[in-house]
Amino acid sequence: MRFLIAFVAIIGYASAGLIAPLVYGANAGDVQAAAIDATVAAQDHARAVGEGQARAAEAVYQANTEAVRQVAETTRDINENAYWGSLAASQNYVAAVQSQAAAVNGAAAAVRAAHLAAPIAPIAPLAYAGYGYGLGAHGLGPYGLGLRAW
Repeated sequence: MRFLIAFVAIIGYASAGLIAPLVYGANAGDVQAAAIDATVAAQDHARAVGEGQARAAEAVYQANTEAVRQVAETTRDINENAYWGSLAASQNYVAAVQSQAAAVNGAAAAVRAAHLAAPIAPIAPLAYAGYGYGLGAHGLGPYGLGLRAW
């Protein structure tokens, strides 16, 4: 019996809760409270949407900034590699030219040493000795245009 009384009480309470607004009507304070709650919920929703858009804009800005930084760094690396590569190539070119000059100087010195080691014999008649034929100060060729070791 207690169960039956408790069951009837629960059903009565539940039905009264459902039909109470229809029986008693809307209370002015409850309506005002519901309006305030709805306004606050709408403001909260609008604020959440605005904050979400701000976060999305910040994420886009940061992604763009990072992309620009990476492009600048890559460009700097490419230019730096090109600079050092060209510098190394020019140094290699200078070293090759110096090696060739040293080889030519060595060949000239060998020719001069071979001519100096040979017995002195006139190459041309004495009248042409002034034009550079012979072992003079101007070299070993005509008009002083012979080989020289610099």
